[in-house]
Amino acid sequence: MADILETKTLLAAIEQIPPAHTFLRDKFFPGSQTHNTRVVEIDVVKAGRKQVPYVSPVQEGIVMTKAGFKTQNITMPYIKIKYDVSAVEALKRQPGENPYSARTPDQRAQEILGKRLQEGKRDIARAIELQAAQALATGKVTLAGVDENNVSFSIEVDFGRDAELTITHLAAAYWTVDAVNPLDDLRAYATLVRQKSGFNPGSAVMGEDALKAFLNNPNVKSIMDTRRFNRGEINMTPYDGQGVSYVGTADGFDIYSYSEWYRDGAGAEQPMVPANGVILGSAGARNIVHYGAIVDLETGGANIEREIYAKSWLQQDPSVRWLLAQSSPLATLHHPDSCAFITVVA
Repeated sequence: MADILETKTLLAAIEQIPPAHTFLRDKFFPGSQTHNTRVVEIDVVKAGRKQVPYVSPVQEGIVMTKAGFKTQNITMPYIKIKYDVSAVEALKRQPGENPYSARTPDQRAQEILGKRLQEGKRDIARAIELQAAQALATGKVTLAGVDENNVSFSIEVDFGRDAELTITHLAAAYWTVDAVNPLDDLRAYATLVRQKSGFNPGSAVMGEDALKAFLNNPNVKSIMDTRRFNRGEINMTPYDGQGVSYVGTADGFDIYSYSEWYRDGAGAEQPMVPANGVILGSAGARNIVHYGAIVDLETGGANIEREIYAKSWLQQDPSVRWLLAQSSPLATLHHPDSCAFITVVA
């Protein structure tokens, strides 16, 4: 039996642990790339629509300008989360354990450590999901934490999304107004995204209040009544248990609702997708999660390029087994204009 206390076993175990709910990451940031440096060059691509010039067959060819992109050098954010398993905890019966179990404290400690490892992977996955949600909603990611001197900091990574793709409706244009047609809005904003990026945003992920307004709008109800609203063609099996619901397809848009939350700095629960808004995005854009290098002497260089690195060690007095999980992720919009966010209700 493999000893979960060994680093190589911990790393293998990490790969097998199911992550937290990561619908936004899976849908809009499907790829990942690891790096062996702390500073990573990120290329942000802007679409261009140059018209090719016509010339005489005997005229010299005309040099075309290259498609535009901007390179940002980003010092990658870093996550280090530590968990403990005390000797006292290893002596106690665990939840669901037979009161007459013959398991040893060492066996129990390994089981507890496995649960802590699961928590670590899920905590990191939730942090990446929040990055993805922020990037899709604002075109930016805000990173808050503490530095080596225990001083709080907040850093904003701005991917340069066009300001016209962050849209706030005035009260007269809220989806709760009968005269407003939400599908007309989706079509207009999809056209804007295609114009800005060249990508077709075929997915609309709605917050709770936005979805309620959408479904209750008489213009949407009318197409549901005429069967132009299809409720059953997408295979949602990959998202089972992820808090996401496929609502249906209307006018070529796949409509989703997503119920997932995170705790903000004050400890209050906040929805990943703002309740009053809609993310309009394209799954075809090259938006991925980058991982900076792991900074730990015990990697020996072999594990410096990893999505998550974990290790465990024993403290003698008091007797505690420690688990440390590290990761350096950033959900990155390489095509920032491939998505839009629309505030549609108060």
